[in-house]
Amino acid sequence: MSATKEFFETWLQENVGNLPAESEVSVAVLVQQFEQDADAAGFGHEVREDEIGDIEEAIEKALYKARTGEQPQAADPAEASDQAPVMEALEVDDPKSGP
Repeated sequence: MSATKEFFETWLQENVGNLPAESEVSVAVLVQQFEQDADAAGFGHEVREDEIGDIEEAIEKALYKARTGEQPQAADPAEASDQAPVMEALEVDDPKSGP
């Protein structure tokens, strides 16, 4: 995984994964916050869009997944950690991967 995607996933875990399901946070606010944080960390806008795709769409998907709890089921629920559903819900889809 690229450093840009790792940064994005970490950022999502810290900023989206901690939001209560009933929160009414604006996607536009999250996008702006991510753009500022990514710039400060040295990830250029063109690199972000090339590796992540549409940032707003990626954040919308992650927010939806975090709110709905959408995630793959673990083979053995006893082995799944408390963090596993959050980590899986926040995974970034690779826009370049195809069928």
